[in-house]
Amino acid sequence: MALMPYEEALKIVLENINPLPSERVLLWQALGRFLAEEVRSDADKPPFDNSAMDGYAVRAEDLQGEGVKLRLLGEVSAGGEVGLRVERGTAVRIFTGAPIPEGADTVVPLEFTRQEGEYILVEKPLKKGANIRLRGEELKEGELILKRGTPIRGYEIGIMASVNKVSLSVYQKPRVAVLSTGDEVKDVGENIEKPSQIRSSNNHALYARALEVGCEVVHLGIVGDNPEDIQRLLKDVERYDVFLTTGGVSVGEKDYVQRLVGEMGFELLFHKLRIKPAKPVLFARKGKTLLFGLPGNPVSCLMAFDLLVKPALFRMQGVEECEPPVYRAQLVRDFSRRDAERREFVRAKFWEEGGRLYCDYSPKTQSHMLTSYVGANCYLVVYEGIKELKAGQEVELIPFQWQALEPYNCPFPFHVTLPKLIAFLGVKPIEKVLHVITLHKKAPPLKKATYNKTCKGYCVKSVVVFARYPRVEQKK
Repeated sequence: MALMPYEEALKIVLENINPLPSERVLLWQALGRFLAEEVRSDADKPPFDNSAMDGYAVRAEDLQGEGVKLRLLGEVSAGGEVGLRVERGTAVRIFTGAPIPEGADTVVPLEFTRQEGEYILVEKPLKKGANIRLRGEELKEGELILKRGTPIRGYEIGIMASVNKVSLSVYQKPRVAVLSTGDEVKDVGENIEKPSQIRSSNNHALYARALEVGCEVVHLGIVGDNPEDIQRLLKDVERYDVFLTTGGVSVGEKDYVQRLVGEMGFELLFHKLRIKPAKPVLFARKGKTLLFGLPGNPVSCLMAFDLLVKPALFRMQGVEECEPPVYRAQLVRDFSRRDAERREFVRAKFWEEGGRLYCDYSPKTQSHMLTSYVGANCYLVVYEGIKELKAGQEVELIPFQWQALEPYNCPFPFHVTLPKLIAFLGVKPIEKVLHVITLHKKAPPLKKATYNKTCKGYCVKSVVVFARYPRVEQKK
């Protein structure tokens, strides 16, 4: 029987999934969930023209020449009443966030002025509109801010609070069961009684990975290679959205999971893929429940989760673009293998240097070597038919994290336009930025660049800009 290609298997998985129903939660209960509704602005943001800094509200036409002297009418504070009108030759003391008085069109920063009794001296001319935040410049009333399927971080909580979202619709959390099988497996804290016994890691790793992608996880523990015990647990499979087993899916005499799937009325959708590791992975369904039979070797188990189960869990939570993205990097040393019949996913690490990505792989390439994940952040993809990759060659990789709920640092927790970002960095000309910052709405933040700049009086010592590499199509 021919082994199924990875792309076909992923397609089958995603075709068998519909988003879960939604539920309504309070704003502060939404952290870590996925939006099941669109969020739009309830009003113009800002709701009125206001001052970007402490200073004086003036008319730009009064600032012609040097040493301009203006009569001080009073002051306006944030949240206070305006009640003043700026006429020719006058100014109003204003504080950050305060509404712009009628007649004013410019704010002079406090440090550009000197007060003399009831007058101020303006020591530096400014252009009309300087230091004024215009009504609606961030958002217009009714403008779409967050779409369905958006993962909700602390940033999104703040954004929704700013548009008065007291409650909101989110997708229900997938209910996931994790079951490990094997006579040789001993759980954490149990005594190893025989030299042939090993410590369980799969159930704990899967539990943690499912939590990381927003699931409600039930730990069913470890069951020995006893078909009656396994069958008893599989009878309750429809209590869950996803049922994960580890071990028992290969061709051994005690690999009971794959046999019981056939005997208990599951619809078997695929078994055994043309991938390395995780060849014996199994996918079946019963009613609305999906069952993934994952291999017992720890690397095989986790890799199958990352490349097949995780996209399924994201799709259940309304994420449209849930397929693993593929990126290009330059390999720093030779790679070789004996068998090139299957597509191999090698634990690796990528980093940015000099404006491009580089990649190195773990020397621990066997499927039982869980420590190959130490320091790794991606899978190096070695396609079918390829036995050697040379140093300097462009290769493809799949990052471990590609959705916002998974851990990574994001120093710009807001939607920022390229011109605003460039202005913030203070970098000119624009070409110097464009080769570093390549925005792509479908890809996760990967690349970083550090600038040391002084911008608007604030020292920006380490601005980290995450660029987004374009998605590339996987080879057929």
